[in-house]
Amino acid sequence: MTSNSIKHALWSAAFYLSLTCLLLAVVFPFYWMIKTSMDSGDSLFAYPPGLLPATYDFHGYREVVHNTSIGLWLWNSLVVSVGSTLLAVAAGVSGAYGLSRFRYRAKSPLALVILTTQMMPPLVLIIPIYTIYISLNLTDTLFGLIIGNFAFSLPVVIWMMKSIFDSIPVEIEEAARVDGASWLFIMTRITLPIALPGLVAVSIYTFINGWDEFMFARTVVTAAEKWVGTVGLASFIGIYMTPWDQILAASTIFTLPPVILFLLVQKHFMAGLGAGAVKG
Repeated sequence: MTSNSIKHALWSAAFYLSLTCLLLAVVFPFYWMIKTSMDSGDSLFAYPPGLLPATYDFHGYREVVHNTSIGLWLWNSLVVSVGSTLLAVAAGVSGAYGLSRFRYRAKSPLALVILTTQMMPPLVLIIPIYTIYISLNLTDTLFGLIIGNFAFSLPVVIWMMKSIFDSIPVEIEEAARVDGASWLFIMTRITLPIALPGLVAVSIYTFINGWDEFMFARTVVTAAEKWVGTVGLASFIGIYMTPWDQILAASTIFTLPPVILFLLVQKHFMAGLGAGAVKG
């Protein structure tokens, strides 16, 4: 073998070794969550811990399914995540298109205000929002959670979609304007199909952001029948005892919907990427 071949083989080995280590670092926490959810009793606290479940009795899953309201929690999380995603994407696309394509006097200050909102920790805004919610009777409602997650996600959606619209040539839209197309027609029928891969990515981000949100939901909602999944998972933690097998079983169930959604949307993402390339 020549020196170049040896160097190439070493670089390839180092690359795949690094990739394997990175993959293990990402996958191992999920594996450990599933493994621990199938343990029970003394095997949960065995030392040294085993890499394989000791019992495979699925006791934690049975307890979670039969003795908790995890189905209701998942449904509430789905309603809140889908509702906030639809609102944020609809409003964010319009706002991003206006910032990207139109010129007006207050454009730069408006963009700066939208960016500034992301510099404030959401925890600082929870108490003022909660005070407003009390006066509007929005506490203990899923609609209140939808509005709150929508408000938190909207600035990010606007800036992400603005960068996507900025990468699309204006000449495509100018040709449509010459033919008499309206701005609404151009945005919905020409620009958005080209920006479809980015739109799907932004939608996934917004959905997961709403699905994983905890602090706002824990503050605004106190009624057990309005709990979302994150609040339901926190309710397992007790004062004197914490059922780790049940917590991790519920966490595994709670993790499945976004994973399944991503696997389903991934095909549409790749199809949208190809369609955008053709239409561009």
